[in-house]
Amino acid sequence: MTMPLLTLKNLKILQQKRLILDIPSLTIATQGCVVLNGRNGSGKTTLLKVIAGLFAPQQAQVVWGTTDKPQTWQKARSHLITQTVYLHQQPYLFDMSVTENIAYGLRQLSLPRQTVLTKVKQALAWAELEHLANRHARQLSGGEKQRVALTRARVLSPRLLLLDEPTASMDKTAKEQTYSLIRRLVAENVSVILTSHELENHVPFNDSSLWSLEAGQLSIHAHSPLSTCVRG
Repeated sequence: MTMPLLTLKNLKILQQKRLILDIPSLTIATQGCVVLNGRNGSGKTTLLKVIAGLFAPQQAQVVWGTTDKPQTWQKARSHLITQTVYLHQQPYLFDMSVTENIAYGLRQLSLPRQTVLTKVKQALAWAELEHLANRHARQLSGGEKQRVALTRARVLSPRLLLLDEPTASMDKTAKEQTYSLIRRLVAENVSVILTSHELENHVPFNDSSLWSLEAGQLSIHAHSPLSTCVRG
């Protein structure tokens, strides 16, 4: 039985007196993959940022797992930030090498230098990016940047990864490489929510489901062995 990782209740967001999101309840499963469908302006990015602790709703309650008591979003925010990673469709990499980019977050944790080096080496091997280890971020293609960003996120051991159109503007090969890393992250017990505008693609993920956003309302569909990449 799939266990819940995170539940949001009574989520409401208003902008200029217009209701942007009105979601009574949503639950993100442990080791689950969700594909989020919605038109431009439907609130997909806003929802991801709320879950990441980056955008404050007017109202929301947060429950971790099955045992925690509900907290207001404001009280739960610090935990959301430490347990989730949000990646924009244009991943931000620092003006440094691939190795230094992946090491950056680990160094903020004040880990021993050798521990950081070992983790980075293992991460590069995991993502099959060893050949890019010394390349500067400015020299990377869009697909390479996204895979570096995913690898940098993985070394921080997030419980939830939020991906905003992770394969936008990629060619077929780069998309397949990116989706392969995402599938491996899910297999490593990382929950994933992703959005995409490419409706023609069907990407196989274990334990995947489809969410649809329309007029601020969220529809949650049954689990399916195929995650349909969604209209942006």
